[in-house]
Amino acid sequence: MTGRIGYTWDAVPGLTFFSQYATGADIAANNIFLLGPTQPLDLTTARTYETGVKHLFWDNRAEWSFSAYDILRKNVYAAAGGMQLNIAGRQESKGVELAAAVRPIEPLRLWGNIAYVDTRYADYNFAGGSFSGNTPPNVPRIVANAGASYRFFTPWPVELGITGRHVGDRYNTDANVVTLKAYTVADVYAFVDIPKTVFNAVNQARLTFRVRNITDKRYAIWGDPFYPDQILLGAPRTYEISAAFKW
Repeated sequence: MTGRIGYTWDAVPGLTFFSQYATGADIAANNIFLLGPTQPLDLTTARTYETGVKHLFWDNRAEWSFSAYDILRKNVYAAAGGMQLNIAGRQESKGVELAAAVRPIEPLRLWGNIAYVDTRYADYNFAGGSFSGNTPPNVPRIVANAGASYRFFTPWPVELGITGRHVGDRYNTDANVVTLKAYTVADVYAFVDIPKTVFNAVNQARLTFRVRNITDKRYAIWGDPFYPDQILLGAPRTYEISAAFKW
């Protein structure tokens, strides 16, 4: 049995507090065929506490929010080398997130967010050792995003923007021996909204040009614990052109 209960409280116009408590259960292993004949297929159970505040002000041209959470997962199946699964008794995560956005003038929008999480294994013992206190693979402590955009209100409206993302150090396995280094990448884009007079059959048409990883940075985006000697590299500089139509 699982459930969720929470509240929101508008303390004053534009200022909202919220909290929730939730429980959950899911299949413990990503692939049940990896389980050994003596390993029970018990569910992974979880409980979450979360609380925070959101503030909208300056005639709805600016906002910020803050939240904190505490997540506990029990009976977690963790990938080990050689296509094997270990059972971690608990996985504990505590974190906070801060986000903000502002529109100082009508065409300009600035935004950003940063999150910090401390995730650890507990009661993770197995034949030959213990990973209790270690961090699960591919979990950074710090993740931050930021962006800016400017819209030109011309007969064919054009918007230019840039976004950046920073991901902190991570480990590639439960052993926490190899570190995947932190990376920061940026994307730029430009799109034009084509007037309805051009395409009468659609409500909105947009043509977008985007450059991802504009600095062509080389970085490790993910490591597979089943293959500890391999990593997945992030995509190099990539150019995209897309068209979108809304009816």
